[in-house]
Amino acid sequence: MYVSELTEEKLSNEVIDHLLFDKIEDTGENGDVILVLGSIKASKYRVPVAVNAYKSARAGKILLSGGAMREFPDGKSIESENMYKKVLELGVNKEDVILEKESQNTVENILCSMVVLQREFYLDRVKKIILVTAEYHMRRSLAIARYLFPDHIKVIPCPAKDDNTNRDNWWKTPEGIKRATNEALNLITYVKNEVFPDFVI
Repeated sequence: MYVSELTEEKLSNEVIDHLLFDKIEDTGENGDVILVLGSIKASKYRVPVAVNAYKSARAGKILLSGGAMREFPDGKSIESENMYKKVLELGVNKEDVILEKESQNTVENILCSMVVLQREFYLDRVKKIILVTAEYHMRRSLAIARYLFPDHIKVIPCPAKDDNTNRDNWWKTPEGIKRATNEALNLITYVKNEVFPDFVI
C-alpha cells in the first residue's frame, strides 16, 4: 500500500508502527557532519545522541538546526541556541558546532541547513550526513532530507529515543498514541501535498 492511500480510518496500531518505525536503523557509519533537528525537548533527547556520535568520532562537526522561539526551563530562546548550550555542557568543542537559526519546521530545517552547509563547506564536499531526531519523527525527516539534499549526499538515520514515543512503547500511553498518530497523519499529508514522493509501506 502506498502512503497516499492511507486515511486516518486506516491507521491501526500495526499500520502506524510499520509506517513510522520499520527499517529505520542507524548503520553506524561515519559522516561529514551530524545534523540535529530542533524541538522543545531536543536538548534532553536528541543532543546527547549527537554528542555521543561526535565523541565516537563519527563526524567532526555538529550542525544544530532550529530557529523557532521556545520557552525553555532556563528562559526563552530559539531551539538551536538552547541546543548549543547543551552541546558545550556535554563537552563538544565550540569550534566544531554550527548553528542554523532560521528554520521554523522540519522542511525548513533541511532547506536552511543546506544553505549553512554550502557556506561552511560547499555542498559538493559533503558526502554523508548523520541525521539526529526523535525516533518517531525520523521517517518524515529522513524522507524530506533524502528528497531535498543533492543526490550525492547520503543521509544516515541516528534516531533518539524519548520517554514514550518509541517503537517499544508508543502504544502504551495516550500521549504516545496521540503523538504517533499525529506524526503518521503528517506523513500522509506531506505525501499528498507532494513535499516528497509517495512510497510503499
